[in-house]
Amino acid sequence: MTAVQRQDRPWWKEPYVWMVIGGPLSAVMACAVTAVYIFQGPDRIVSDERFPQAQAMRQEIEQAGNPLQPAQVGRNHSATGGPKHAQP
Repeated sequence: MTAVQRQDRPWWKEPYVWMVIGGPLSAVMACAVTAVYIFQGPDRIVSDERFPQAQAMRQEIEQAGNPLQPAQVGRNHSATGGPKHAQP
């Protein structure tokens, strides 16, 4: 017999087995938690009435001009705070 002998232990008492099983098992558990969260349905919509700033922003957006305006016009509008007309 040699000085160092291997001890016969069941597989579930080996730490490396649990390291190998633990990684994929934690990924499957995280996937299950995410699936439960997703299948509960969408989050509820928060109305603009709770946030007066949102109402003001929505009005600004509705009053804004054409969203497809040239870049120079949009840049001037955002830099000065007022509408500018592009030169043809």
